[in-house]
Amino acid sequence: MELSDLKVFVEVVENGGITRAATFLNRVPSNVTARIKKLEQELGKSLFIRENNRLRISSTGEQLLPNAKKLLTLAQETLDELEDNRPKGKLKIGSMEAVAATRLVEPLVSFHREYPEVELEIKTAPTGDLIKLVLAGELDMALVADPKKDSRLVITPIFKETLTIVSDLGHKLIKSPQDLKHDTTIMGFSTNCAYRTRLTDWLKQDRDVIKAVEINSYHTLLSCVAAGMGVGIVPLALLDNYPFANSLKVHPMTPKWQHSVTSFIWRKDSLKTSIEAFTKCVHGNI
Repeated sequence: MELSDLKVFVEVVENGGITRAATFLNRVPSNVTARIKKLEQELGKSLFIRENNRLRISSTGEQLLPNAKKLLTLAQETLDELEDNRPKGKLKIGSMEAVAATRLVEPLVSFHREYPEVELEIKTAPTGDLIKLVLAGELDMALVADPKKDSRLVITPIFKETLTIVSDLGHKLIKSPQDLKHDTTIMGFSTNCAYRTRLTDWLKQDRDVIKAVEINSYHTLLSCVAAGMGVGIVPLALLDNYPFANSLKVHPMTPKWQHSVTSFIWRKDSLKTSIEAFTKCVHGNI
């Protein structure tokens, strides 16, 4: 049973005959007649009673008519939805905590105001975890630091971060790993964190990696550093939102180590209009 045949059937009923239906459908009457006969053959039942060169709907036709209308309406609604490119539905976004705390507030407010039909879900995690979640389809997109090329992913750079080492105020100036004491503790996220990996690689230039403590909140990390419990690496932008930044000492890194690029990633086979809209919204609010 084809939708086009159901359309012809409904129009014959509603227009009261073959000729009027043919005019409405912009077809010749013989074509309309052929489509009705084809539908009757497929169903194995007569849809019209034919008498004195006139058609009168049969009991089978009366039974089919409401369902035919429902099917045609559903088909049209489906086409309308597919052609409607307005962002809607659920959008699952992942972000590094530092980015969520410093970069996403205004874009999220703006996006929600402009696209109220999109239901946003936000998850914070280290870069390595976010990449895995996007590849697994558990997140639609994510903001990650310095992602490696992957044929399965679209990678769109969004902004650059300047990374810096932070310590308590009493620590001597840190220019190289040799300026750290042997009992210094590194404060950082999990080993899947791109910034912690950057700090670890920086340390490996001149010495073995020293003791590391995992912390899952940047505000907690900065508070521990300010208390003299260790050193950490953070984006400079994060310090602008930390109320006790004056209790920290900032140690600039050399250009080789200080620059990081934050990018949006999503699967090439899973692009949504809401992903494109959110990316534009972030670009417009940074």
